[in-house]
Amino acid sequence: MSLHHLSTPRLTIDRRRAEFADREFEDRFIRHFLPERNAQLKASFLFSAGFYVVFGLTDIATLGPTVTAWTMVALRVLVALAALCACAAIARHPDSAAVSIRATNTVLAVGLGVFPVLCWYQPAAMSWNLMSLALILMAVYVIFPNRFIYAVAIGVVTSAVFAAMLLIQGLLRMDDVVALVLMLVLGNALGYIAARRFNLAQREQFRSTMLLQELADRDPLTGCHNRRVLQRGLLDAELTRTRRYGSALSVILCDIDHFKQINDTYGHAAGDQVLSEFAGLLQSMVREAVDTVIRYGGEEFLIVLPETELAGAHALAERIRVAFANAATAAGDGSFISATASFGVAAVPAQHPWPPSNFEALVGAADDQLYVVKRGGRNGVRGTVVTAAPELRSGT
Repeated sequence: MSLHHLSTPRLTIDRRRAEFADREFEDRFIRHFLPERNAQLKASFLFSAGFYVVFGLTDIATLGPTVTAWTMVALRVLVALAALCACAAIARHPDSAAVSIRATNTVLAVGLGVFPVLCWYQPAAMSWNLMSLALILMAVYVIFPNRFIYAVAIGVVTSAVFAAMLLIQGLLRMDDVVALVLMLVLGNALGYIAARRFNLAQREQFRSTMLLQELADRDPLTGCHNRRVLQRGLLDAELTRTRRYGSALSVILCDIDHFKQINDTYGHAAGDQVLSEFAGLLQSMVREAVDTVIRYGGEEFLIVLPETELAGAHALAERIRVAFANAATAAGDGSFISATASFGVAAVPAQHPWPPSNFEALVGAADDQLYVVKRGGRNGVRGTVVTAAPELRSGT
């Protein structure tokens, strides 16, 4: 993801939904906080389930040891079992945001579906039940991590069902019913404000963090990634994915030919312009949000191409070579600078049983190929297959 992308509407926060307007970036936000979210969810489920069951003592105290009271206790245990199943699902799928959200909504639906039934058989304790519902609503909005729109929907529907129950039951005076309904409205309003503020603040902080990280990971001259992304494990992660799923992986190491001569002849400002335009050409010819262009050092660039075989990477390098050789960069004095570039390609084939163990081997192989091109007169492309078995390496 480029700095340009982070400054576009993909970082806009939809303040009505309290989410990033761009679904992909919202998913990235959720994945970033998923471990923290899951830990909070499991703690909230266990804590709430425990109290939900313990409050079964009030059912027995109010109704006595009757069948109705024990049925209500059984319903409370059902809610606790739903919470335990949700904890198990989250533990089994810790990397799935969808499982986390479904678990939250399921437990809340079961718990809040049971709650009106418990209240129906205890009309004398309606004021206490209303207080309990107010606490539950605050938990729905604030304690259980969820999508903001889901929390609002659950809170409003629960309140509407509870208000309808009061009207159908008909045991309260109308002024009491109105007061209780207003309390429900107030509880939802306060929960809405608190949850919305929290969700917006969390996303604004994430956006600021991402922008700062992107600035730190970008070369200011070319806009390409710098070598920090390698230090943070970009290529190691791609190699891990290659080993796990058997996908292909290629890298291209490219270098502007005779760049020192360009600086000496036209000046460093013109040299910077050549670098900038070469980087722009690289970024325009790779796949957006899939491939990565890195300023590897000086006039040298590294392109990381996931799910790309040697033939595809070689063909891309050739297209870039031709495009750059046919282009010209305007110098400050009105003249135009023509330059060429050399390319070394290294690839790990798909489904290969012996992928290299580290990215240094892959980049080193590309560097070897680049050196061969340089020795052969520059302005060319050469590639090789890289595996953990040296005897299987072959040049093209």
